[in-house]
Amino acid sequence: MTEWKDKKVTILGLGKSGVAAAHYLASRGAKIYVSDSAKASPESEAQAKEVEALGAKVEFGGHTDDALAFGSFVLTSPGIPPHSDVIRKARDSGKEVVSDIELAFRETKTPIVAITGTNGKSTTSALLSFILESGGRVAPACGNIGVPILSQLDRKPDFLIAEVSSYQLEYTYNFKPKVGVWLNLTPDHVDWHQGFENYKLAKFKLFANQQADDYAVLNMDDPIVRGQITRSEVFPFSAMQSLDHMVQGAFMSGDFLSYRIRAKNRVVCHVDELQILGQHNIENALAAISCAAVLNVEPTEIETYIKQFKGLEHRLEYVDTIDEIAYYNDSKATNPESAIKALQSFPGKKIVLIAGGRDKSTSLDEFVDAIRNHVAAVILLGEAKERFENALREGGFNDVHVVASLEEAVDLGGKLKLGPVVLSPACASFDMFKDFENRGRVFKDIVRARLNKMAPSV
Repeated sequence: MTEWKDKKVTILGLGKSGVAAAHYLASRGAKIYVSDSAKASPESEAQAKEVEALGAKVEFGGHTDDALAFGSFVLTSPGIPPHSDVIRKARDSGKEVVSDIELAFRETKTPIVAITGTNGKSTTSALLSFILESGGRVAPACGNIGVPILSQLDRKPDFLIAEVSSYQLEYTYNFKPKVGVWLNLTPDHVDWHQGFENYKLAKFKLFANQQADDYAVLNMDDPIVRGQITRSEVFPFSAMQSLDHMVQGAFMSGDFLSYRIRAKNRVVCHVDELQILGQHNIENALAAISCAAVLNVEPTEIETYIKQFKGLEHRLEYVDTIDEIAYYNDSKATNPESAIKALQSFPGKKIVLIAGGRDKSTSLDEFVDAIRNHVAAVILLGEAKERFENALREGGFNDVHVVASLEEAVDLGGKLKLGPVVLSPACASFDMFKDFENRGRVFKDIVRARLNKMAPSV
């Protein structure tokens, strides 16, 4: 651990992770300068007052040379890309630039389970945390899931269950999780990384410093992930293969989630006993089982607690049923790959899909194929609606409706009466909403308002 007294640190970005870093460092005597490129807002001004009360200096509206010159090293928000002017200036001046997960690793001896992937990180992190904490351990889900990792160090946890993004991994150098989990990889954040290859390389950094006594939990069903070479011990998982050729791993045995470790096979539960829907959540559950197994969690604990986990808000979350139509909030599906998994989660029935938002400009070919197979009608809104509509019609799917608001989409979805109404946008939210959480909560509020409107008066 670093001696922080009177050490100067520049923090780029006044978000949750920036505020948590300021608290952590200031409590240890460091001098802090927080620089945020955005203009001040009521929310950020409140955060600034909180940080200034710690003795830190805060600036808005751009990163000044004074801020960069202040710190002996720079702790950056993961949202700032490495090719940005401010990062280039910092590095050109000889500053080390790190993310909060890198700093947390340097500051703690607590074993870290780091979970990454294009999709499924949050659910897997939350599920593993739930299993461990239900068994009496202190094992917070933190990191990219919305709880800054630095805010958890003073709790003296038994484990840190860290969802880590490619953005955070980009700014790591010594980071070495006890267990590194790689769920999948599909094109995403390509602009930030300036290419898919750089995105892939950032994910590889999860395993770069691991040694033989660490673990790499890898998805054997993903062609890129299964090819990862590590110095650590591989614990594979697969929803599609038996893994009979492997000495250990988590897999499906018929309809039962199972695992093998130390020459013993264990059955965890039947797939229908999971409270989280979809094939993708079977994969997430197998990943969490893998981690629990290598952390020596008792089989009875894994079996008991995995069946109790109800999932996360905004991840294929059941909202309510109105006039025999069920509504699901999958606002976290901010790319087509994630939305496809939601479409595949309703076997034997077709759904009404609400999609659209800020376009990530990735291919829609597989998304259109999935819609043809699993969707009765599509309701589009947001900036992406024109490209999505064109792609759907060119792909031979014509039951497409374009609306101006989410309220209109919910109302139309109920009137169509073609199946469950699922908000799974396949797009970012920033054209119409603050973030995907805001979009999901607005969706739920609209559904519940519609339910109240239709309820008979007493």
